[in-house]
Amino acid sequence: MHCLALAAPGTLDLVAAECRAMGLPVTAVDADGVHLNLQWKQIARALVHLRIATRLLLHLASHAAPDGETLYRAALRIDWADWLTARSTFAVFATGDPVPAGVGADGRKHAGLVDLRFVAVRVKDAIADEMTRRFGQRPDVDRNDPVVSIVVRGRQGRWGFYLDLCDPPLSMRGVCEIKGPAPLRENVAAAVVDLAGWDRRGRLLDPMCGSGTLVVEAACKALGIAPGCTRTFACERWPQHGKAMRTWLDTERSAAVERARSAIAAARLDIVASDVDPHAVAATRGNLQSAGLAELVQLECRDAREIPPQPAGTVVVTNPPYGERIGGDEVETLYRDLGHGWRGKGIAAAHVLSGADGFATAFGWHQTGRHRLNNGGLDVELLAFEPPP
Repeated sequence: MHCLALAAPGTLDLVAAECRAMGLPVTAVDADGVHLNLQWKQIARALVHLRIATRLLLHLASHAAPDGETLYRAALRIDWADWLTARSTFAVFATGDPVPAGVGADGRKHAGLVDLRFVAVRVKDAIADEMTRRFGQRPDVDRNDPVVSIVVRGRQGRWGFYLDLCDPPLSMRGVCEIKGPAPLRENVAAAVVDLAGWDRRGRLLDPMCGSGTLVVEAACKALGIAPGCTRTFACERWPQHGKAMRTWLDTERSAAVERARSAIAAARLDIVASDVDPHAVAATRGNLQSAGLAELVQLECRDAREIPPQPAGTVVVTNPPYGERIGGDEVETLYRDLGHGWRGKGIAAAHVLSGADGFATAFGWHQTGRHRLNNGGLDVELLAFEPPP
């Protein structure tokens, strides 16, 4: 079965690498995402273990469609009874490139498809009409909690029809439920940890930990704890294939939970998290406890500008205020103070997720790398630094 692993901006190569590391057969990597050829058992493994991917979709069909009528007819060609019953709730979501009005390859004028909401409506109508024709009953639409989520993705005039296998997205692990004012998404945190390259041989320090997402992801990656081992997935609810998928997923989750318990019991990690805000420290403590990691991460309430000397080789990985949602006018002063305060403290490298243009200048360390990412709609950069001489 053709599946598509979606990647947040800046993480496509990372998602492809994690798929290959898991032994999943990657058939292509392009602007749409990472294309995979998977059996049901492999789908279960991917859902439970993927860290950086945002969603996993099951491909049903692709068709060129320059207007609403053509799109409607294309949707009718899919045998929706393989996936829905007349009593199943469903919803259709459309993303991707709009199709402008104009003359198509067939020489005919086409109205185009410029409104993605209209795309979703036309596909919804086709599904409902076909199910009504076959079963005499029109299935209900539920955009908040559908049994089956259908995703239509447009790319250069072609529309791919997919089923969302996860819903909610893979970033929602069900662990870091306590969020701060500017939350870092779990899949972005996993990408940051991966790009930072922390190898467990030295300390990992997050001196502005917020709700602790970075340190939770770092600890889980270091211990091989599967991000989806305690959550459920949309495909388990499907009327036609849900029971079989639940069996595969239960097997995968049970094995992952046992491995996690063993890894936590034997773990020796040097991870330190701190924040100046006591509420943030409390949130981090709650999320660490929820993840079963409370005994493995040292947690302190401390101003990031006043960290004590660290063991040689310490790696800082952190997500400071950007000055967008939090931070205000004093954020540049904070960056400058961090650069001064961290000198001579044993830090070998600092990896800082920044959404502020002036961070590198104010921080003052030698920049060694830059990687563009996106967190919750904000364009950010993971900046790598080494201490000045």
